[in-house]
Amino acid sequence: MVKDMTIKPQRIGKDMILTVRNFLLILLLVVSTLGQAEIKATVDRQVMYLGESLTLTITSDKNTNSQPDFTLLDAVFHVGQTGKSSSTQIINGEVSTQTTWQVLLVPKSLGSHLIPPLEVDGERSQTIKIEVNKPDPDAQANGDIFIELEADKTTAYVQEEILLTVRLLYAINLKNGALSEPAADGVIVQQINKGANYSTQRNGKTYQVLERKYAIFAESSGKKSLNPLIFEGEVTDNSRQSFGMFQRGRPIRQVSQMLDLEIKQIPQAFVDQAWIPARQVTLQQSWSQNKPYQVGEPITRTINLTAAGLSETQLPDLNFEDINGAKLYQDKTDTQTRTDGQQLISSKVIKYAVIPTVEGSLEIPEFSLEWFDTKSQSAKTVRVPATTLVIKAADGSTTQAPAPIDFNPPKTELNTIADSDVKPIGFNSQLKWWKSLTFVFGGLWLLTLLYVLFKAKNRPVKVLEVKQARNQISLKNINQVSPVQIQATLIAWWNQEYQQHCTNLGQICDQLSAGQMKQDITHLQRQLYTNNSSELNVDWYLLVKQGQFKPEKTIANTTIGLPELYS
Repeated sequence: MVKDMTIKPQRIGKDMILTVRNFLLILLLVVSTLGQAEIKATVDRQVMYLGESLTLTITSDKNTNSQPDFTLLDAVFHVGQTGKSSSTQIINGEVSTQTTWQVLLVPKSLGSHLIPPLEVDGERSQTIKIEVNKPDPDAQANGDIFIELEADKTTAYVQEEILLTVRLLYAINLKNGALSEPAADGVIVQQINKGANYSTQRNGKTYQVLERKYAIFAESSGKKSLNPLIFEGEVTDNSRQSFGMFQRGRPIRQVSQMLDLEIKQIPQAFVDQAWIPARQVTLQQSWSQNKPYQVGEPITRTINLTAAGLSETQLPDLNFEDINGAKLYQDKTDTQTRTDGQQLISSKVIKYAVIPTVEGSLEIPEFSLEWFDTKSQSAKTVRVPATTLVIKAADGSTTQAPAPIDFNPPKTELNTIADSDVKPIGFNSQLKWWKSLTFVFGGLWLLTLLYVLFKAKNRPVKVLEVKQARNQISLKNINQVSPVQIQATLIAWWNQEYQQHCTNLGQICDQLSAGQMKQDITHLQRQLYTNNSSELNVDWYLLVKQGQFKPEKTIANTTIGLPELYS
């Protein structure tokens, strides 16, 4: 039997269409990836001493076989070992790739130096400036391993930021180890960088350095002493021959000196007002762009307060004056704390609606905020200048009124006709007919009304259930954030859920019944305010779901709804 080997044209057409379609999809994906490629350059620190090293990281948001030309750095740096790594992530069906290069650089001279843009696949990184200073003449080597503490100041006001640099220097082969965190009674400590690793020279000896930076805030005045930092680890023991993973280690322990601080009281001029000790404070405002503004239509006003050298919990509440000719409705307030690797930077964004009630010029008064400049040790003021908005009448208020109706029209020939000349035809018979129909329809309407009332009386009453709006504050990711963010999220969720205005966990803890949630919040407060380095293994989300995060006494239900627009 001979098989039919004829290829059907219809099948070939479908295969070609599928092949072309797949090719176009792949080509589109490649072009999209190429179009979005971006190169970034970062260093682990920008200020250093001569003889120390830094790590330059180049990151590309695509997978590539290209290599940056690091020989461009030879004129200024000694270029050390270079490493490369690639990673791919799939999140919600979206594929993202990343290629990273890391290179060790040692400056050749003092002064300001630039790391020039480096090119990868036609894309160039940004320029980075670094500062190389003379080595500290007082810096001395202290054995094979030691801890250094360096504070930018040892005298400060209450709640003023003190920047502390901690360095672990070692010239031995460490297998593992852990360095404790700074702590003291009445002091809040926050780490402001991920840590840097580099090498340096002390007395002609090369040390590897682990460096961390912290922001310290004292809560009360007086003399404070930071507890000594402790390093505990293991070093390789070469006294006995061993190999691989069975290589022996010798325990080692190192303790730092104590750091003494002098904390001054808040200046008398700021006792009765907000105390904002910062390096820099800015205050800005912006308005929604839905011009022209009209009566009755909300205008969004945004106020942005930013402070360098403070955390978000130290930013004050901003109270704005009433505006003549408008009503104000608070929208929302967002706060956050970030770091530039050298200090804390906090911000508060306040939004509220301004609803004009009259047309014409709407005068927004000036707003000022006084703060204390920790660099110049003097009081300063930031201002939002007065603003004038032009408000137009609402749509419909300018519509031309209809012409008045004349109830005394001039007489015409129709008006001159005498009543006696009008002779209705069959008027009396029609009148009797309409009277009969009126009584019939009236009786039917009355019967219908009685029937409806009877049915309504026997129908079960349905209770209208008012459901609260879905919480805007989500607790799903609360177990993955820092203790400071856990504190802020719990306070925001509590205030939203129970219509309160708590500002700290202590106020909430007083309302909780004795149980696991109250104990965990107490431990969280101790960790925040005493800088307890032990981690809390708490499932906050599960505790809230179990109903443990609620007031011990029932709070009366409040009416849910929007306020009157012109109350």
